[in-house]
Amino acid sequence: MRLILIRHGQSGNNLIWEQTGGSVGRHPDTPLTDRGHEQARKLAAAVADGVLPWRIGALYCSLMTRAVQTAAPLADALDLPLGHLDIFESDGPYDEDPATGARTPHAGAGRTALLGLSRRLELADDVDESGWWRGDVENADGRLARATRVLEEVRQRHTSLWPTDSGTAGGSAARDAVALVTHGHFTQYLLRAFLSIDTIGGWIDIDNTSVTLLEEQAAYGNTPVAVRINWTPHLTEAERTT
Repeated sequence: MRLILIRHGQSGNNLIWEQTGGSVGRHPDTPLTDRGHEQARKLAAAVADGVLPWRIGALYCSLMTRAVQTAAPLADALDLPLGHLDIFESDGPYDEDPATGARTPHAGAGRTALLGLSRRLELADDVDESGWWRGDVENADGRLARATRVLEEVRQRHTSLWPTDSGTAGGSAARDAVALVTHGHFTQYLLRAFLSIDTIGGWIDIDNTSVTLLEEQAAYGNTPVAVRINWTPHLTEAERTT
């Protein structure tokens, strides 16, 4: 299995944190900033020009606005549909009481708003004008389990893409990776699930629109390998944001 994890571009909430070190004024479903849109465009152009060592055969994104906005130019560049998996940010969309910090679930963007971000989205029938999220604020104990479930679903859904022992893929030797456009915090759990890390005492930096390459290497008994983490070949140092 080959996976490409992509974090969304700089969001309004990211900018608030950068400027204030806090979350006062955050939006429950924050869009990208102008810089975030530019990061997404540069990523799409670089991928189309062949910056990645693998081609993308399937593309998924979180239904949070910032992730769809990041994935949209990439989907256009690759002429791929934007299916979606359970790869929203940790806790899900939520409102936060600025006085108490209490969090309540937010439904996220409605169907028309989402399709306005990208017509390539393939939405489930139950995504309607009221939004897409029906759950509570996610319990922290559920994050790793969700990441594990996502990886298993990808594995089962795209067996034709994975390289065989001879080094070619069952369906197409060129288009042999699945890309997930997701979030900085949830990427921590996707990495842990892929590498079988039950607990971790630190944090892995994941910059906006950074690329993380993960592969199970057949030559070594399908050993999971983090080939690259937090890679931003499409951005200059000055263009990188967290």
